[in-house]
Amino acid sequence: MSSLRDAVRDKLREDKVKLWLPPYDDASKVDALAKTYAGVLEAPEQDVAAHLADLRQSALAKLAQRTLITLQGTNFSVRVSTELPGAVARAAVAAALGHDVRTQHVRIVGGGKALTDAESLKEQGWPADATRNGEGLRCVVACTPKTEDMLDPDALAANERRRVLEACDVLASDRHFSLSDGGSGRRVDVHHAARAPLVRALCCHARGRQALGDGMSGGSRAVDAVAWLREADAEFQKAVAASPGLRDLANLGFLQLDLVRAYCALGDASSVDDAERRLAAARAALVKRYDAVYESRGVDAARRGRKVPAAFVPLARLLVLECVAARARGQQAADRIRDADAMLVALEHSEAAIRPLQELGHSPRAARGALRRAEGNSIRAANELTERAGRLAANRARPAAMAGEVAADGSLIDAESLSRVRRGAKRASESARLDALKRHRNDADAAIAELTAPVRRPRIQVPSRRWRTHRPPHTGGPDGPGVARLHGRRGFCRGGRFTRYRRQHRRGGREVARSAPAATATASAAATS
Repeated sequence: MSSLRDAVRDKLREDKVKLWLPPYDDASKVDALAKTYAGVLEAPEQDVAAHLADLRQSALAKLAQRTLITLQGTNFSVRVSTELPGAVARAAVAAALGHDVRTQHVRIVGGGKALTDAESLKEQGWPADATRNGEGLRCVVACTPKTEDMLDPDALAANERRRVLEACDVLASDRHFSLSDGGSGRRVDVHHAARAPLVRALCCHARGRQALGDGMSGGSRAVDAVAWLREADAEFQKAVAASPGLRDLANLGFLQLDLVRAYCALGDASSVDDAERRLAAARAALVKRYDAVYESRGVDAARRGRKVPAAFVPLARLLVLECVAARARGQQAADRIRDADAMLVALEHSEAAIRPLQELGHSPRAARGALRRAEGNSIRAANELTERAGRLAANRARPAAMAGEVAADGSLIDAESLSRVRRGAKRASESARLDALKRHRNDADAAIAELTAPVRRPRIQVPSRRWRTHRPPHTGGPDGPGVARLHGRRGFCRGGRFTRYRRQHRRGGREVARSAPAATATASAAATS
């Protein structure tokens, strides 16, 4: 029997027949194949059909093993197929934890991705164990009780993301909407194919930061933050693919830091590899944004006990997250931990410094940020907060301000100032008017003066290659001083050895010679006398 089984297997390989694929899911097709092979191998048809069925079941079992995924976590381990929808995997994990999906919302995050119900695990990008050398996938589960007036959090989050993305598409298609540099306020021209993905990425990143908050606590907020930030990362990749120059955006580096923060908030140890890759990208982005000595300058100042400005907040987050990743790997990082602790102390300000700013009516968060930007100087921080409050009050009192157009100091572009600039600088383009107002902080007179200033082009002296001039051997000439003798390239001017006197005139930096008949007549009269 074994020899017949081997013969059937060899025949299948020779004919390149795959029993686990259609049309052999139909029993009649398998019977027809058994009848054909029985005649070729000169064996009983029933035995050949039995061997074909056995080989097909074995192939299907091996295929199923390749699609299995093990979801592991605290106090649970569930093995399901990646071909199943996410709702089945969610129910299996909930049953293993003793929860009921009918009374509780069970949210699962694995590999930095939130599980959804509609699509299969394979469609959502959850890899099988075979692709990870047989290792299971670590997952984090957040359970919240269901109430009558509470809808499914996953469905609500998916619906909100869909609405935000649709609003971003509408905003990106508006020709009056423009993107500007956060540092200088200048308008940034983006390739039309990268405009919509970039707007979606920026909005999703902002929503992810809002969901993540300042703390590092897990739960549903961290799950929402991971979903928003992963969506922002996907949109950023689309924008970079359409316009490679966007790879240098600082937003992309800050997004990597926020994603790793979300992983830490979830306690998702399965994302260590992805976290380390993102931290390396964030470090390269910080060096490109500032300089090569950015880290050493901040760490040295922190070691000396000095306060550092807010520009070193990303560096402090980077150092802390690198320490967490090293500890997750089981590595020692004493020096890195010491540097991170020094940076946190250098960025933190005492309650005694924050309290006077709170008494002025500012929030603790705004006061702390102002102190960081002022490097601990309370007077500078108070002045900055007062000026910012004045600008915000002026913007609220000015309903005609143009939304979306922000000046260099953070204030909105005033429509009245823009109309004045339009009347005073009619030849300038609209983008040039807006950029001038942004640079001059809504000062219409300064913007008009810049746009209408005459452009002084440097005068370039182009020497004549056709004529060469020199003073005549005698003093002056027949027409007085200022008359020169012109020689051509071959000695004298064109016309042989005859010498003509011409006046010199400078036009556009070039020596131009004009014939002077009066000078010729004067020379003849002088020779006659």
